[in-house]
Amino acid sequence: MFLRVLHFKFTNELAKKSVIALTRNITKDQFSKGLLIRLHADVTSNSAIAVLLWKTKKDFENVYKTFGSKFISETKELGALITIYEGPAEVDKAKEIDFTGFNEF
Repeated sequence: MFLRVLHFKFTNELAKKSVIALTRNITKDQFSKGLLIRLHADVTSNSAIAVLLWKTKKDFENVYKTFGSKFISETKELGALITIYEGPAEVDKAKEIDFTGFNEF
């Protein structure tokens, strides 16, 4: 698996809300292309983190060619600073985990 973590710092709350809405909208289509899980957290009033877990790095790279570079560019145009961390991932989960409270696409 492949993990990508994006830490966004925004100049204002409107930019933050716009990018979060765009991120969620874009990733809905990516679930059929290898995205397994998307996590979002509001860290502070002007920063957020998105965590994307992909089936493979190749799946991520294929989607990035279509959506990723444009999304990063447009987000920076809004004045956001983006720090990206990525790499191979190992995932552990509880046997008893209940996914009924999760959104599904």
